[in-house]
Amino acid sequence: MKMAVLPIHKFFVFNNEIKATEVFVPAENEGGIYEVLRVVKGIPLFLKDHLERFYHSAQIAGKTISFSENQIKEFLKNLIEKNETNEGNVLISCKINLKAFFIPHKYPTDEMYQKGVSCGILKAERENPNAKVFQTTVRQKADKMLVDKGFYEVLLVDKWGKITEGSRSNVFFVKGIELLTAPPDKVLLGITRQKTIQLAEKLSIQINEREINLNELGNFDAAFITGTSPKILPIKKIDQFTFNPQNEIVRQVMKSYDDLIEDYLYSLPHKSDK
Repeated sequence: MKMAVLPIHKFFVFNNEIKATEVFVPAENEGGIYEVLRVVKGIPLFLKDHLERFYHSAQIAGKTISFSENQIKEFLKNLIEKNETNEGNVLISCKINLKAFFIPHKYPTDEMYQKGVSCGILKAERENPNAKVFQTTVRQKADKMLVDKGFYEVLLVDKWGKITEGSRSNVFFVKGIELLTAPPDKVLLGITRQKTIQLAEKLSIQINEREINLNELGNFDAAFITGTSPKILPIKKIDQFTFNPQNEIVRQVMKSYDDLIEDYLYSLPHKSDK
């Protein structure tokens, strides 16, 4: 089965052109690099961070991006304006050609943010975890679990029994006043993950980036995932282990992240990112 990601709305970016979706040709993406960014009120959130990671992924994966950061910013601006769409998720990808287009999205409900979500465990790991590269096998296994078991997300566990990240997110755990997450060399360095760590430091919450054993799950008070679509989303259950979605540290970090988005949308310094 090929991993073809299809655009929604009327137009997409193909290299330096805006084209009608009708002429989009699905392609095998395995091995190509990508970024997914969220558009809010017509503004791509944390665009500079996403583009820096896009070029970093290209370097790791041996891909050449033929366009500059400023050119891609302009392509995205045109894509948003041409589609007359102010909200949603945009995929930027490059295997041979640069493509950018709106993709279907599903954001968590208010109830999920209040009560938390259920997650499963998948024994799998990414190659080059620091590069955002299409990896069909892991994605297909994760998607099957999500459908079959009704999980919101599945957490990846490596061959040594260490919890690394979610199939499309990063994961954090709370123990007392400490926030724990996997080391940076073991995971994709999610933009929301980076912002979460920065916000926690500002809140004087102790951060511990270390390997987390699967058999530690029963020791944690709370857990949450971070990502472009979920933002910061509490977990209520991982396998048979339950967690407190109303944990004070989780709630503090969630509020700070929502405030950060509001500041980003309405402050002047980010205007050049548009």
